[in-house]
Amino acid sequence: MDRRDANSERLRCSRSVLGFGSVGRLTALGLALCFAWSFAAYGQDHPAGETAVGSRGSELALLKQRQPALLQSEIATLAPHRKGETDIYAIGVAGWATLDVFAKEVDGGLTAIGGVLPIKDRTIRLINHPATIAHVPLATLSNFQTAMHAVGKVMDRQSDILVLFMTSHGDRKGVALQLPTRIVDLTPHDVAAAFERESIKNRVVIVSACFSGIFVTPLRSANTIVLTAADATHTSFGCAPERDWTYFGDAFFRQSLRPGVDFKSAYRHARALIEGWEVMDRAPPSNPQGFFGPDLGAKLEPFLRSAHATTQ
Repeated sequence: MDRRDANSERLRCSRSVLGFGSVGRLTALGLALCFAWSFAAYGQDHPAGETAVGSRGSELALLKQRQPALLQSEIATLAPHRKGETDIYAIGVAGWATLDVFAKEVDGGLTAIGGVLPIKDRTIRLINHPATIAHVPLATLSNFQTAMHAVGKVMDRQSDILVLFMTSHGDRKGVALQLPTRIVDLTPHDVAAAFERESIKNRVVIVSACFSGIFVTPLRSANTIVLTAADATHTSFGCAPERDWTYFGDAFFRQSLRPGVDFKSAYRHARALIEGWEVMDRAPPSNPQGFFGPDLGAKLEPFLRSAHATTQ
């Protein structure tokens, strides 16, 4: 997005916060962070006349202080592993703060996953958006690592499954985490290292971002499924303001993932939809990628069959 769009982006951001219905200090905090996020996105210095931004240090400090409590609230909802059962946990990450499509997509994607896999009471969300700062922890590298550690502690690391869904802008280094004062990347190395550090064996990783194919090779194993919105050298599409889904999220979660449909079939259907949309838009192909570890595919099959039976 061009820097010339910064003013309209800040307007959309402020409308989002006001529409969320927060009052008092939380509204002021949301608006201040909205401006801070939008300026960070375009690499601009804050104009001297914008005192709400210039004096935002206390608001940022308050936000940072709230993170442990917010994250602990998410962690506290995690149901423990059931002995003798295979449980499925999920972490959703929405990384870009000034476009609400990513916050909406992480919620929609987790809902779709919950329709085919039993992740209820076993889910953590990390979201960068002014409208959620009062009740959802931010998607920071530290919070991501803490969330992975928390899930690793409650799950059976050898038999249970973790689904990690990340949606944001992306570059050739990783998934972008747009924080109030800077933008950092959640890289394939960060994700692979977290899985290894927590000894989480079975994992589904879904990445809706440009250049997200960079995650496939570092994560591939017999016990891993990796789905990405693009290959390692192309952009993906649909991250426009006020959309509910990106192209990949729409195609995979909304139109392809169904009870009784395995991840490979859902991916193939979604890829065909995306290819058709890109041809109609005369857009270069994003070339979504899918890797399907055979051991995890077999492990997921009973869950998908059960989900299908309950809908009959």
